[in-house]
Amino acid sequence: MTSEIINTTFDFLIAFLVAGLLVWFGITQPVFSFFGQSSVPEIDSAILQKHVEELSQTYAPRTPDFEGIRPAAHYIYRQLTKAGQTSGRKPKYQPFWTMGGGRYSNIIFSLGPATAETVVIGAHYDTRNSFPGADNNASGVATLIELARALSIVEKELPIRVELVAYALSEGSVLGTKDMGSFKHAKMLKKKNRDVKLMISVDSVGYFTSESNSQKYPFSFMKLVYPTRGNFINITSHLQDFMHLRQIKKSFKKASNLAVHSVTAPEIFPNIANSDHINYWKHGYPALHISDTTSYRYKHYNTLNDTANKLNYGAMAMVVQGLYQTVMDFPKSKGKYIAEPEQREVWIINPKDNK
Repeated sequence: MTSEIINTTFDFLIAFLVAGLLVWFGITQPVFSFFGQSSVPEIDSAILQKHVEELSQTYAPRTPDFEGIRPAAHYIYRQLTKAGQTSGRKPKYQPFWTMGGGRYSNIIFSLGPATAETVVIGAHYDTRNSFPGADNNASGVATLIELARALSIVEKELPIRVELVAYALSEGSVLGTKDMGSFKHAKMLKKKNRDVKLMISVDSVGYFTSESNSQKYPFSFMKLVYPTRGNFINITSHLQDFMHLRQIKKSFKKASNLAVHSVTAPEIFPNIANSDHINYWKHGYPALHISDTTSYRYKHYNTLNDTANKLNYGAMAMVVQGLYQTVMDFPKSKGKYIAEPEQREVWIINPKDNK
């Protein structure tokens, strides 16, 4: 009788351990990479800082209720134009109207072969309320601009079409509605029958710290499997896209020494469905979210103290390198080539916006 109890207890413990390992693997998607560092370009952290300072100071606040959002769009357009000089590529505006009658514009910068197969990497440039928005999301836009610069240098070597997009509206009451700039962009791609292989939302990627217990989580059990220091970049996805998430983690590990962690969970899980990637899910495209975990690490997130001097631009540079390697690791596109019509400039620019 005693031996039966021992055996039953032992079987239960084994089953519990196996179940725990499966849950751990499913949520964290560990990647054990033995690759050496790749030949990613050096990214100038001082230029990243300059972008963040401009967007969070000169062009803040960047909301529909203030004058900063239109000049910010033109600043991004100008910087992407400069970034594309080596490839001869230029950005384009994608104007759209909201249900309330407002007129805004995404800024799109395309590189690589003109195939229907496309990788989209996007970052919103608006802010919530009157906050400076250095981390949220000048950091994401700065990353996007410098990624454009790096990819432009190797444009002829890109294995797949890349579309970098700065979205006009994403924050506050707009989140989750059809007024989001990312919804307008995803809808346009669907209408054009683009085969989007992956979309990556780059949203708040600037705050890193090695202080003890600086990293918080929505559930206390997560501290058992994730770091308690906020010195890593985080990738999240819903369950369907876990293979894409694993591939990106491998690319990031090849690109630099920046620590990378991830969460794969249902969309109701906190922080899984709270950025621009959700609109690509709605259109049937795989999509992921890259961030510094926002308010779970950064106490100044969405406050007046979210300023440029609090960010880590060296770590941001490694995020750019990770995204660069992610693009370069895609298999060479074998899709059908498409003809892109010439973009007619339809946004009349106010000279005052071009300061």
